[in-house]
Amino acid sequence: MKKSTNPIWGGRFKNSNSELLKKINNSISFDYELAFQDVKLNKVYSEALFRAKVITKNQKDKIIKALNEINQELKNEKFKFSDSYEDIHMNIEMALKSKVGEIAGKIHTGKSRNDQVATDLKMWIREKLDEIIKRIKQIQKTIIRKSEENMNVIMPGFTHLQNAQPILFSHYLMSFFEMINRDKIRSLQLIESLNECPLGSGALAGTNFFEIDRFYIAKQLGFKKPTENSIDSVSDRDYVVEFLTILSLISMHFSKLSEDFIIWASRAFEFIKFPDSLCTGSSIMPQKKNPDAAELIRSKTGRVFSSLSNLLIIQKGLPSGYSKDLQEDKEPTFDAYYSIEIILNVANEMIKSIKINKERMYLEANKGFTTATDLADWMVRKIGLSFRDAHYKTGKIVLLAEKEKKMLHQLTLDSLKKIEPKINKDVYDIILPEKSIFHKKSYGGTSLKTVVEAIKRAKKRI
Repeated sequence: MKKSTNPIWGGRFKNSNSELLKKINNSISFDYELAFQDVKLNKVYSEALFRAKVITKNQKDKIIKALNEINQELKNEKFKFSDSYEDIHMNIEMALKSKVGEIAGKIHTGKSRNDQVATDLKMWIREKLDEIIKRIKQIQKTIIRKSEENMNVIMPGFTHLQNAQPILFSHYLMSFFEMINRDKIRSLQLIESLNECPLGSGALAGTNFFEIDRFYIAKQLGFKKPTENSIDSVSDRDYVVEFLTILSLISMHFSKLSEDFIIWASRAFEFIKFPDSLCTGSSIMPQKKNPDAAELIRSKTGRVFSSLSNLLIIQKGLPSGYSKDLQEDKEPTFDAYYSIEIILNVANEMIKSIKINKERMYLEANKGFTTATDLADWMVRKIGLSFRDAHYKTGKIVLLAEKEKKMLHQLTLDSLKKIEPKINKDVYDIILPEKSIFHKKSYGGTSLKTVVEAIKRAKKRI
């Protein structure tokens, strides 16, 4: 007895696929994510088919009514996805067929799953970029609030994880405002660059006899225009690579923030404290309070990176035109997005809820000779040394302070004069952390004045 073949493309085949091929070929287990996009696409395409006189108004109305019913079933989570139909496109078409009969087969006139999936995926990415932008703005507001609450908190800034120069904690936080603002800009730029609609490109060569209005389709699906080249439309996934690149950069920025917070919450630093709500305990050590939320942001970043690497590897060896390899673009893309979604939510809560140890931060800002550069700059400006001479003599002063186990501002004027006779008592106006910060008034610097101005500008940019 003849085995049944695929209801969409099985006419050329005598026998059904092996179970192994069905297993590796099946994508409905993950591309169900595109269900809403696929329904919307088919509704618009049905209108385009009617305008092209491929289907009658009565047929079009029946199809759209049935697609609206399917959309509602999806919203109510009552739609039954079937493994018998290999992908989301077949599932939607077969569901449509169950409602309107054979006229469901007309909706595939002039289109291929190749241009259909590219369009679905672009629509999905565009929606997710809108969501990412919304969440980034929310975090930016949280950063501003936290900065304003801790405007005058002084801490050591670090290079090489060594105490470097005093900074305001608010200035530190606002650095992440800038990082994720660039992520937001990149997201907006990608929305603009993927604003061309592939639908109507067919399998790779365009459509034959059917006068499908691609400009109408593009407009109805929210795109600016149709894609320019049908081969490019179905074969390139550069917009997915860009999407995953943006997600990688977002996760990288929050991994950096998490790493800082994990270190600062340790007993060695005690700069911050995580709330119980974002920590776990140990199964063996009763005293432990582990910053698991921050650690998982850090680890999920690697997961997002791997999705980007995955997609680049898939595409690097493909010829022009569509290849089934491109089916593998979806799982890493969906996984990366949902990793970013939880990263953004947790990061926002983390920034909002950490407690700041102002006293400990200030104490450490005094250690490690963090105002040494200020001392060198003072000698350049006040007593006319070249910076190289001032740098050398400041190094000698640091060695003296280390020997006497004192901070720079604790050294006597006589001790300082032994190294540079022209130093006077005015030098003490610069070598305290708060004095150092006060003088960092350059645009984008860490003085209170410039941080206040930066926050004002940031509020306008959100």
